Amino acid sequence: MDFSAECAPCLLRRILFQTRLVDPSKEVQVMSSCVRMVGEGWEPGISSAKLATKVHRLCYDILGADPYADLKSQANDVAASLLPRAQEIVDASQDRLLAACLVSIAGNVMDFGVGDLKDPNELRHTFDVLIKEVPEPNDIERMRALLLSSKEVVYLFDNCGEIVLDLPLLKELKAMGLRVVGVVKGEPIITDATWNDLAISGVDKVLDECLTTGVFAVGMDLDLAPRELKEALDRADLVIAKGMANFEALSGEDVRPIVHMLRSKCQPVSDAIGARKDRNVIKLFE
Repeated sequence: MDFSAECAPCLLRRILFQTRLVDPSKEVQVMSSCVRMVGEGWEPGISSAKLATKVHRLCYDILGADPYADLKSQANDVAASLLPRAQEIVDASQDRLLAACLVSIAGNVMDFGVGDLKDPNELRHTFDVLIKEVPEPNDIERMRALLLSSKEVVYLFDNCGEIVLDLPLLKELKAMGLRVVGVVKGEPIITDATWNDLAISGVDKVLDECLTTGVFAVGMDLDLAPRELKEALDRADLVIAKGMANFEALSGEDVRPIVHMLRSKCQPVSDAIGARKDRNVIKLFE
């Protein structure tokens, strides 16, 4: 997805948010440096994910810390407390796959610095509402048909907390007889799950194979992806990509078939994927 005019203030608001989490005294240094990088790096057709990666790398280098470490830990704890309720909903549903997808998408709201969510505990109050919302677009039947004829799925994780609420869907995929390869980020970046979160969340016990993107990147940079990951993507019968960043990074790439599952938290992504803002989305590209 191309970097748009609306992406610029959104990215910079997030930079300011994460700077204040670490050291508000560095606001001017960080913001002036990152504003300059946005201006210098914003060329026609540049990927929003690739420019955001460069800006976040600069911010992290100045701060010298993972700004979201505490929030990510809290998010995993909140999601773990909601997991019994989530599994209960899936078990009671007449459509277990759809219910598990909605649980997984609900976890996508735990993306701090984007949208209105500031505290992981807020999900406790909105969880039941989110999972009752019918996705739009809703490609669940096309996704189901693909899964029924598949042998292997690559699952691209997104945020901490969210990864815990991916568990019911991962279990449904395994119950369908699928081999599931899970992919987390190679380094801490924004609120995304990394290798440590595989064990913290418990998804490592469900997956057949665990891989990482290999680098510091918003979403995924296929040019820098490890050989094992590229091979897994080529081999997969379906790629399940969670979250907006994975859509931003992969929407212009030849990774097919791929289903994007996310909460449409910004207008540029909503427009690009064909959704209204603040909606559950299940969108398949074949």
